[in-house]
Amino acid sequence: MFFRILLVFVFLISFQYTGFSSETDTTVNRIFTLIYNQQFIESEESLNGQSKQLDSFYFNILKLDLYWWKYSLSRSKVDAVKLNEVLNEIAKTPLNTGEDRINKLICSSYKMRYEIKRFNLFSALIIRSDVRKQIEIIKQNDLSYLGDRQKLFDLYLSLFSYFDNAINPFSFGSKSEEFSKSLQTLEKYTQDDDLILSTMAHYFLGRIYVKVEKQPEKGQAHFRILAQRFPKNTLFPQLANGLNPKF
Repeated sequence: MFFRILLVFVFLISFQYTGFSSETDTTVNRIFTLIYNQQFIESEESLNGQSKQLDSFYFNILKLDLYWWKYSLSRSKVDAVKLNEVLNEIAKTPLNTGEDRINKLICSSYKMRYEIKRFNLFSALIIRSDVRKQIEIIKQNDLSYLGDRQKLFDLYLSLFSYFDNAINPFSFGSKSEEFSKSLQTLEKYTQDDDLILSTMAHYFLGRIYVKVEKQPEKGQAHFRILAQRFPKNTLFPQLANGLNPKF
């Protein structure tokens, strides 16, 4: 049970941004949609073609998510090598700004996910501890620079709170209240106009209801929305129909 809960936990953050210019917003959403429609060749070409136009912050996050999904669905050595190259490249970025710290936080979450897929639970737990420290450092600073991105950071914090309580044996008395609060936050964000924010909220709720809350009907409802939103994605229809594909 502990491993299952931690496995869901590592599917935390993929994107920590909203509230950029309309031009960048359109480009990011277009590439995001290509990735989640599993059009990896097109999304890679589009991403590389926009590398000079996109802010490096958004470019790195899109690139991470692209190679994460390519590896997750193929499990090939080639895709594993490419994913690790991207992870190591971003991990070396100096922490000069708040956005650099968020980039590192995102990078750490992907590393944790990768270690879980390799069944390296000890390394995943160490990274999880580091993620907690990174969150506390970020929260100590003025977050006004995030702008509208604070909503997605709030989504992440709600997810972290949910799963941290789920695997913490000393928080039993407060679990029910914390779980309810976290789920309410996620449900709220499924209704947001932001494509990325609402997609993440639907995805994580689907995973939580199926894997942790043991309410598969609720989870499948969220995956049905994603299957309609990304019709070329082959994974979401399987999850919507109650299947349990490996990815």
